Amino acid sequence: MSKQSIHSERPPIVAVLGHVDHGKSTLLDFIRKSNTVAKEAGGITQHVAAYEVVHKDKRITFIDTPGHAAFSAIRARGANVADVAILVVAADDGVKAQTLEALQSIRAAGIPFIVAINKIDKQNANLERTQATLLEKEVFLEKLGGDVPWAAISAKVGTGIEELLDLVLLVAEMENLSADPEKEAQGYVIEAHRDQKRGIAATLIITEGVLESGMAILAGHAIAPVRIMENHLGKALKKASFSTPVTLVGFDEMPEVGAEFRTFKNKREAEWARPEAAASARPAHAPDSESSAFSLPVIIRSDVHGSLEAIAHEVASIGDEHARVHIVQSGVGTISENDVKTALSGSTIATIIGFNVGIDPVAETLARERGVSIQTFDIIYKLTETLSELLLSSAPKRAVDEVFGKAKVLKQFSSRREEHVVGGKVSEGHLTRGASVRVVRRDVVVGVGKIQNIQTNKQNVDRAEAGSEFGMQISAAFEIAAGDTLECFSTTMK
Repeated sequence: MSKQSIHSERPPIVAVLGHVDHGKSTLLDFIRKSNTVAKEAGGITQHVAAYEVVHKDKRITFIDTPGHAAFSAIRARGANVADVAILVVAADDGVKAQTLEALQSIRAAGIPFIVAINKIDKQNANLERTQATLLEKEVFLEKLGGDVPWAAISAKVGTGIEELLDLVLLVAEMENLSADPEKEAQGYVIEAHRDQKRGIAATLIITEGVLESGMAILAGHAIAPVRIMENHLGKALKKASFSTPVTLVGFDEMPEVGAEFRTFKNKREAEWARPEAAASARPAHAPDSESSAFSLPVIIRSDVHGSLEAIAHEVASIGDEHARVHIVQSGVGTISENDVKTALSGSTIATIIGFNVGIDPVAETLARERGVSIQTFDIIYKLTETLSELLLSSAPKRAVDEVFGKAKVLKQFSSRREEHVVGGKVSEGHLTRGASVRVVRRDVVVGVGKIQNIQTNKQNVDRAEAGSEFGMQISAAFEIAAGDTLECFSTTMK
């Protein structure tokens, strides 16, 4: 009988976003400091990107830097690390460009949000005008004809903060957040840095399961044993549960902000699951993802820094581990002669991309003479569409594995050296004698072998179809166990 998962209530993870100078940091500082004084001894020992507070005996996790690259990178990867967002709007300034960018990010993430109208203590604050500007942008507030919860606050003096935190808990309760305490931990990298004394450290948000000492973390290509683990106060932890932010020290390389992490029983299992390890276990003609990756060089010029940042995040999501767009240089202002010279300086001529900017006549002449492509846009998605098409047409053909059959291993009959005999059942497609087969264990590729022989109904056959049971002889340099999944694949050039 299989063990049934028991889900527990999960504390909400909250992102605070809004226009610059509207009081995001002040709000976070007030919540953190007042809560720390009330609940913790010794104060904050270090600044990290996420921290926990307790309100009415319930935990809430706040992401400290969601408005910049971290939140955008996470969203670009399709990961909704935050459960609830707080959109901060200043009562003396109203809705601004970055307010709308933040609102777009929240809606793209598909999470509920609360509006915090801040700075109500200021002399020129105008609550009604701010509410009206929100209405114009289709943010319909509760008690004003809509369903978006809101609170009038002063992050500076603390007015309305209790009510705001009450709203966070209420929205979280309506979302029925839950997680499985029996699972091994998974989540996302929120921040990463190099500590001169201790090495590479990263702040992680656990979204599922439990993380314990002795395990190992794989985040993208980076691996860390769970030895030095600390909470947001810098205090050592042996165990951490879902929604908890932790700092983990000891990564073998810098993990990417926004990368999803998985947990393994030990470092060896994590190394097997690392993308490079999986690639090396494939046939010799399959390319290594990093060493053979194609890079399309581009130079980007934009009208304002906000647009430039948005473009950079969109460009980061184009391509895959085999081919990607590389921003050689970027900046705000007109496309210049220096941009053209930079485009010509590399081994491959870079494409120059402009967003809502003009082209200097000297630069235009030089680009035409030297064969440098300059393209300008006023809509971001058109820009990214063009870059995607350019990458597709420029990247060299590569070997791609296509799975045409899957099966479940039901029994291991024998295993000696590199010859293994197993029994199983085909769940999808078909398995073919002589084909390569990938062995997957708990969603991790163990390695690749080759099917030497197949039997169905005690008869040698060339292939086993979906629904049929089989006996199979597989050549592989690793053990194959009951419960493993077999993926039969072929390699084609694309």
